[in-house]
Amino acid sequence: MAPWLCEGPANEAAFDALATALSEGSAMALVGAGSSARVGFPLWTGLLERLATAVSNAEPRARSLVEALATESDLLWKAEELRRLLGDDAYHHLVRTLFGPEEAPVDDFHDDLVRLPFRHVLTTNYDAVLEQAHVGAFRTRPVAFTWNETANMRELVQRIGDDGYGRRYVYLHGRFDQPEDTILTERDYAARFLRSGDTLPKLFALLATQRLVSIGFSLADMDLMGVFRHVHTHMGAGEARHFAILPLDPASDPGVIRRRLLGKYGVEPVFYPSTPDHRGLPDLVRELLRAVRPSAVSLPPDAPRAAVDTRGPLPPTAGYDQRCYVPRPSLERQVDAGLVSPGTPVVLLGPSRFGKTALLEHVIDVARRADHAAGKQTRLVRVALDAFEPSVFQVFDDFLYELGCHLVSGVDGDPAWLEEAWDLSGSAPMRIEALLKRHVLHTVNGRLFVAIEGLGELHRTGFASAFLGVLRSWAQNASHPAWSRLRLVLTVSTEPSLFREEIHRSPFFNATLLVRLPDLSLDDILALRTVYGLPWDRAACEELMDKVGGHPYLCRTAMFQAATTGQDLRSLLERSHEPGGIFEPFLAHLWHDLTPELQQAVVRILTESRARLALDVEDRLRGAGFVRGGPGNYRLRYALYETYVRDVCMAPR
Repeated sequence: MAPWLCEGPANEAAFDALATALSEGSAMALVGAGSSARVGFPLWTGLLERLATAVSNAEPRARSLVEALATESDLLWKAEELRRLLGDDAYHHLVRTLFGPEEAPVDDFHDDLVRLPFRHVLTTNYDAVLEQAHVGAFRTRPVAFTWNETANMRELVQRIGDDGYGRRYVYLHGRFDQPEDTILTERDYAARFLRSGDTLPKLFALLATQRLVSIGFSLADMDLMGVFRHVHTHMGAGEARHFAILPLDPASDPGVIRRRLLGKYGVEPVFYPSTPDHRGLPDLVRELLRAVRPSAVSLPPDAPRAAVDTRGPLPPTAGYDQRCYVPRPSLERQVDAGLVSPGTPVVLLGPSRFGKTALLEHVIDVARRADHAAGKQTRLVRVALDAFEPSVFQVFDDFLYELGCHLVSGVDGDPAWLEEAWDLSGSAPMRIEALLKRHVLHTVNGRLFVAIEGLGELHRTGFASAFLGVLRSWAQNASHPAWSRLRLVLTVSTEPSLFREEIHRSPFFNATLLVRLPDLSLDDILALRTVYGLPWDRAACEELMDKVGGHPYLCRTAMFQAATTGQDLRSLLERSHEPGGIFEPFLAHLWHDLTPELQQAVVRILTESRARLALDVEDRLRGAGFVRGGPGNYRLRYALYETYVRDVCMAPR
């Protein structure tokens, strides 16, 4: 018998049955906290201990109650009381701190685990370990969402048996970056399993139609195990529907445990020897990976951990390329959620060269591949308004005609379509709507992503309100079959408040999903440093952030220069804002894009201790990514900007 198995023939038979189920592609994983504990994340009991410590530190007078709760056997109620004593804000902070970051640590066990051919992966964990393992194994960001994301869960249940529907990672109990939705305490479980009308039916549908393999899950979650029992009772006796990989204590009777799990829950256990470090678990998972038929593994087990690229580092002007894209899962999920269903345009807000296009193309690239796997034809049409001839911004009809040209060209359509539409009677908005309805929308059977970039260009026209009304009309047509294929995505480098008059007449932005792009975090910059193959330590990355914050373009500019010239960071940053410096071209362009009025406002911020700005001036500077703070306390967004304005723009000529 293999050293990673125990018990005897019954356990070997269970292992073989599990390998067969995996080979057939008919199983989903249910991953518990035991899988993440091996890389430092707390188990349930450890989390309660951290809660108790946090309460005692925050409120010494509550220590006697905390000590009394230490003997409480009802762990859900214990968690409820500790959370009440700590308060929601501190509880949310604790969850984020304990179970972040996005770039969670992983080990070889997680790499093997995600390579097993599970149809989907469910987890009760809050951390991002499994997502990060998937990225490391397959060099692509998986589709992941939480249980309470209704549209995604509905699609999962409806397409659960669809072979073309790619793997999803589902957080049953919430995710660390949304701590208000995590399931831990009595009230959380009551809300999810008792008061929610759709939780139990969805779980029943999953467990009744799919085989689940629990890994690192102690089978102590009685609410979840109750669903297993409910399904087993209604489906009737027979062979086990589900599997559980479990440690076996030498003092326990494996036959008794097996009969109980089979008879009560329909779960076939596969035991490995219990040791303090659970070393039998990774060995067993590795053997499972070897045992499954190679043809069954949809994500190849021999995929490299890190692709070796011989083309050299990408310059910061290279546009979107997966090689230098830093995953930003929370933003990606926001955008993807807006693209699932028609009718809600997605608006990406951020300063110039702040990664809006990269985020957009990455999310749509993932969506297109998912649609392609499902046998659907999907297209992306990018319309860059800053590439339009200036003359078309003078007359609304000319602008819409130019837009129509881009739409037809983007779907490889017949130019005659546009002429046919413009020969119709009626207004230009009616003509371009007819163009979409009669021809453009019929070029796909999946989704047509229309990305309009540089919406801020409309601020200088007299028809911004009219165009926003056209886009709103398209979105409102979503209930019609052809229009249901349309997904609108817009990028804008100015605040929507610049369109306040248009909003007053046509509340377009009130009906959109606004996604604001923040600066890259230190963890993001550390990941980008690795992409460029730089030997910088954490302190060096912090030094870069002190200068340029988390501006994606500026960070990539510095890293590309370091990777191609071998210069150290300090010499790169020295005089980087002056003519000939690595940042000067970008800074000069940014400064000259400001009107004289805005330039004067920037100078006032630097020369007046408590400068105040007109609201529209503040909005435009904030949208350009130039300022932070508020009235009387304005600051330039980055130290680099202040140095440039003081030393170059304000210098005597």
